[in-house]
Amino acid sequence: MSAVEKIKAAAAKLNPDEQFDLFRLWVNSDTFKQRQLAALKRDLAVGIEQLENGRYRTYDDTNVMQLADELIHNGRKRLKKSRKKS
Repeated sequence: MSAVEKIKAAAAKLNPDEQFDLFRLWVNSDTFKQRQLAALKRDLAVGIEQLENGRYRTYDDTNVMQLADELIHNGRKRLKKSRKKS
């Protein structure tokens, strides 16, 4: 059993308040913050590269509603798919 599996198994035995405290401690940890910052930097680097390579779309009043509809549709689709996995 891996360390992660052991931690998950131990956390599953905790009551909800203890699980929340454990989660809060992890989210406030320096390790978590460093990982979040590293992920943000990677995402920004990808976005900058896409901009530099001309891979972007501009929006105006006529097509911004289409973008919103696409985001809503895709979000609902992903939510539905994630609920089926659970």
